[in-house]
Amino acid sequence: MAFKVLHYINQFFAGIGGEDKADHGPEVREGIVGPGLQLKKLLGDEGVIVATFICGDNYFATHTEEVLALFAKTLKEHTPDLVLAGPSFYAGRYGFACGHVINEARKVLGIPGIAGMNVESPAVEMFRNDMFIVQTGDSVKSMKPALEDMAALAGKVLRKEPLGPAADEKYFHRGIRKN
Repeated sequence: MAFKVLHYINQFFAGIGGEDKADHGPEVREGIVGPGLQLKKLLGDEGVIVATFICGDNYFATHTEEVLALFAKTLKEHTPDLVLAGPSFYAGRYGFACGHVINEARKVLGIPGIAGMNVESPAVEMFRNDMFIVQTGDSVKSMKPALEDMAALAGKVLRKEPLGPAADEKYFHRGIRKN
């Protein structure tokens, strides 16, 4: 049985546009969009991307609660086993959105999520204790290794395999929060 994955991407990676389309409202597309094509290849028969949730970076940042409410509805409709977000590389607003959707997935369905971010992204410090964040380069030039690392970690998380040290698994070390 294949695991179900919900993928979150911004307007740029959905092919809608760059900063000129950053106010693009949320939408859900069934199946695979943008970098999800490569993720699907990397996940193989083990994971199926059931839907792609897309939102413009500015829109997400200025309508966070509204977008998260729609994301929660999407989670309930598609019941994924895991959320993959990004990779957002160094993009701050995109990383902010990736962190929030993964936290929402944990809150609504109790499922894990994996994002890809550059060490310099402010979202790493905001969310590193809450989720797996795979280390990426600073731009889309590092898309291929970012997706490879995200998919490798996703496979282990979905299979509930023991993970090695964070550095070996290529994610940022997670601290433990008291509350």
